[in-house]
Amino acid sequence: MSLTILHPDELENLEKRMSNLLGADTLMRRAGAAAANLILSRLEASGVEGRRVTVLVGPGNNGGDALACACELREKGAAVNVVLPGGRRPTSALALAQLERWQALGGTTEDDPYMTEKADCVVDGLFGIGLAKPITGDYLDAVLWFNERRALKVSLDIPSGLNYQTGHWVGTYPGCSADITITYLCTKIGLYMCEGVDAAGEVVLDELDVSVPLSPMSVTGLDELSHVLRPRSKNSHKGDYGRLAVIGGTDGMIGASMLAARAALIGGAGLVTLECRADHAPHVDMLYPEIMFATKPVNLDDFDVIVLGCGMGTSPEAKARVIEVLKCNKPVIIDADALNIIAADIKLQDMVLARQAPTVLTPHPGEAARLLRRDTAGVTVDRVSACRELAVQTGAIVVLKGAGTVISLRSSRTWINPTGGPALATAGSGDVLAGLIGAMFAQGYDMVESVLAAVYFHGLSAEGYTAGFTAGDIAPNAMALIADARAEYEA
Repeated sequence: MSLTILHPDELENLEKRMSNLLGADTLMRRAGAAAANLILSRLEASGVEGRRVTVLVGPGNNGGDALACACELREKGAAVNVVLPGGRRPTSALALAQLERWQALGGTTEDDPYMTEKADCVVDGLFGIGLAKPITGDYLDAVLWFNERRALKVSLDIPSGLNYQTGHWVGTYPGCSADITITYLCTKIGLYMCEGVDAAGEVVLDELDVSVPLSPMSVTGLDELSHVLRPRSKNSHKGDYGRLAVIGGTDGMIGASMLAARAALIGGAGLVTLECRADHAPHVDMLYPEIMFATKPVNLDDFDVIVLGCGMGTSPEAKARVIEVLKCNKPVIIDADALNIIAADIKLQDMVLARQAPTVLTPHPGEAARLLRRDTAGVTVDRVSACRELAVQTGAIVVLKGAGTVISLRSSRTWINPTGGPALATAGSGDVLAGLIGAMFAQGYDMVESVLAAVYFHGLSAEGYTAGFTAGDIAPNAMALIADARAEYEA
């Protein structure tokens, strides 16, 4: 299921509206109950016999959620320790009300988490989405204690210390790193990218029985990929699934173009031709002889979609070919060296903007930085904003690769891809993605859904793998996963 991401103002307005409608503390009580139920279910599932929980309470409403969770756990029979780091009581009125509720239940508090007994689960309720400055003092000590525990680690709403919009730590010290983050009302960008993707662990959304409004930003879910998951017609032939050309592969980088062509073939394109630009280009792929090779420029009008740039180089001849492709009225996926060629010439960027046919750009942060005329840090500091800016600048569908790949349209409609892992940090994975996107286009799927599906299953193909996983493994894994998802869809 796709998950909505609200703009900060939208989230704040929703919280205020629900508080006025339901009562000031209702959402906090629901948040606490949701966290308590999740904790108990996970402890039971893991075979832990005890239910000893230590809850870290911060000064704001996140601390109030933690106290509400502590109350619920205690009422359900768990042994709960509540820690107010340094003996600091909450400053939020709602949190103070939950502290009184805790004390009315007979609960006590500790000042130092190191003085508590060993717990089966530790809960991070220190700081939520409102954190604006680095964590220091007793709260930083509590963060360190949390990260040191050999227990189920749960963060409420977002790991403390994380900027929820960018996924970067607030300040120079890492904050809490959880096994599970239960987030409320809507999911948060920072849980899916940069430091946040590791810090959050498993992300569980609870909307707290609230009807959350639609938003132009969401996390990609299978419900948005139903077109791709429909079965093919039995009465069909290779011509029904498109003719695709991969243009690239100069000397020393033939492999990049071959990876893209193989991915396009495996991904379902009916006919795949590789225009290999190397002086001594191969004439056949011995592993996939179905791929046709062209050692001269192909007639672009003969193809339904073009994948441009993989291993292409940046020679004057390569630039001339990029210009020819940009002038054609065919869908184009632009990757790698073609992006660098375009970044170096503002006139080519204008040509991209002027294109009438669908255009997809697939930059990594360095390539995006060159297109945006800034350094890489200027992109990674806020990946969503950078991706949206590039989409507006080029008029293209932009796929900003990395942990938490961002997909943006010129209209500002944006998706965060939730799949992927460190196994994708390998040479050629981007070439495979370009080929998979092209394969989806070639088969006639909706252009946006093609991009979303290719990115989603490209990431999913690598989950659970680390070293030893290569780019050549991605496309076969991805198509096996699509087949599984299609079988479930049909059922």
